Amino acid sequence: MATRHVGQVRELQVRSADGTLLHVEVRGPEDGPTVVLAHCWATSLASWGPVVRELDPSLRVVLYDQRGHGRSQTPITRAGYGAEKLAEDLCAVLEAAVPEGRKAVVAGHSMGGMTVMAAGAHPVFQDRAAAVLLTNTGCTQLPKRSTAIPLPGPLGTLGSKVFLKAPLPLGPSNPVTTALLKPMIMGRESDPRMVRLCMRMVHACAPVPRGAWGGVMTTLEVEESTRQISAPTVVLVGTEDKLTPPWHAHHIGSLLKDCREVREIPGAGHMGPLEYPRTLSELLGNLAAEHLGARSKAA
Repeated sequence: MATRHVGQVRELQVRSADGTLLHVEVRGPEDGPTVVLAHCWATSLASWGPVVRELDPSLRVVLYDQRGHGRSQTPITRAGYGAEKLAEDLCAVLEAAVPEGRKAVVAGHSMGGMTVMAAGAHPVFQDRAAAVLLTNTGCTQLPKRSTAIPLPGPLGTLGSKVFLKAPLPLGPSNPVTTALLKPMIMGRESDPRMVRLCMRMVHACAPVPRGAWGGVMTTLEVEESTRQISAPTVVLVGTEDKLTPPWHAHHIGSLLKDCREVREIPGAGHMGPLEYPRTLSELLGNLAAEHLGARSKAA
């Protein structure tokens, strides 16, 4: 594991079970209560930026780029993609960044939430996760339940599969592509600055891994591993989330051993960390205070 310091950030290169190198960043005091954040499909760890800025500075925050995203290595073959690979990556990050004998609050957004659920049965996850936050995510029936493609029944399902799997460039980031993509992934009242940030990240994601991970999500089934999560868990979703509509949040809540809350955020779309960062930071802070002994920001 290679380490270097860039300003206040400690950067790690963590090797996953199959040898894939993952870019990891650690912020905050080394002895602080730890929060680990897994980002969504087609973005990078930067998508958690608005949440991190709202967190209490006493927290130690661990972020990483999912394989094929940001500064992490892209798998060379199809064997490098799959829910189990996501789980192995998260466990590698937990082993590298959460000292043995300590625990963390683990949060996942969209594909990051799927990562957390896929890891539910892994001993490393069960040992290190003190509490869990899942936002805008699903564990089954993703294309079937999606309303991102406004076509009826099977046509909408097919359209969602095509959208997820297509390994094609999305075109330049401009008002036209933003007008097409924004209604699919963000709420109508989203902050324009957050919309621009989202579009920059999505357009920066390489088409091949984006399409490969989209293909994984078309057949994703992680219900059984979700049932193995015993840590106290909070689940959130936007009422306008079209990629993982509220049905998913309530279904996940029904599977968890210790679901503390399923919360719908009025008017929000799929990009929770960009659309309601303060709500997420408050919940993460509360979970850290309750389960890691952290100082509550509200205190």
